[in-house]
Amino acid sequence: MNLRGAKPINDNSVREFISSIDNTNSLYNDALPNQFVNNFFDWIVSSKNNNLTGLEKFTNRKLCAGTAQAFDHFYLKHKNKRFRFFKGEFMYHSACLKNYGKYKFLEDDRLDYNDAVIISVPFSDTGSQKNIEELLFNCYGMDIPVLLDFAYYPCTKNIEINLDKFSAVETVCFSISKAFYGAEFLRVGMRLQRENNDDGIDVFNSVEMVNRCSINIANKLISNYSVDYNWQKYKEVYETVIKENNLLETDCIMFGLGGQEYADYNRGGDVNRVCVSELIGEKINGISK
Repeated sequence: MNLRGAKPINDNSVREFISSIDNTNSLYNDALPNQFVNNFFDWIVSSKNNNLTGLEKFTNRKLCAGTAQAFDHFYLKHKNKRFRFFKGEFMYHSACLKNYGKYKFLEDDRLDYNDAVIISVPFSDTGSQKNIEELLFNCYGMDIPVLLDFAYYPCTKNIEINLDKFSAVETVCFSISKAFYGAEFLRVGMRLQRENNDDGIDVFNSVEMVNRCSINIANKLISNYSVDYNWQKYKEVYETVIKENNLLETDCIMFGLGGQEYADYNRGGDVNRVCVSELIGEKINGISK
């Protein structure tokens, strides 16, 4: 049983649905990419579990390869800045920036005018939204660009953020990778910005360098399942798994927080994050792995 990482819940019914999708004509469906962008945006803002306002002002909505491609272009745009993120954040940032950039954890130094900030919402290490209002206001006052990573959004409840209040937020990104069993291999995400910057992702979309087969599967998934589906279906099983394994609940269906017995799962922050997706899957599928 793998309790590390951040994996979607391995629900065999989702696997069966994906297996039933006919992808025969997706390669030749010219309308599919724009159709999916519109559908994905509507899916995101339809959440009843979360209150994310102001997203409609981010009118430059482009497909990207999960959220990672959005990160890469944020690094490139601000390559001369020092990147800042919290301890326990997605390890991709430190893995990339140790080779061709510079970074410092937000806990270890004050903000500087030459910084660029990355924050996952909910926070990757705790599965719940950090109190980031003061940080975002300070970024605005210092003209510091911010990327908000909403990769876990379809698996989360209690997100409360008004983007209209935080003009420092330059980029937001979403992914379908964590929402459904197997969707992590589709590499389908969306980057949203307030304006078109004509960067690689904008060009990538303008010449339709997108994976229509993956987009077709993603489009069928969001047409069949609510953005709040994970909490709607797995809530009771999640609560049972958390109790059985002596964990604390989070706002992200994939994670529980453990005590000293889970010290080996510490990711550099103040908590020990445990991925319970396989434990939930074991119960709902009625099998042992």
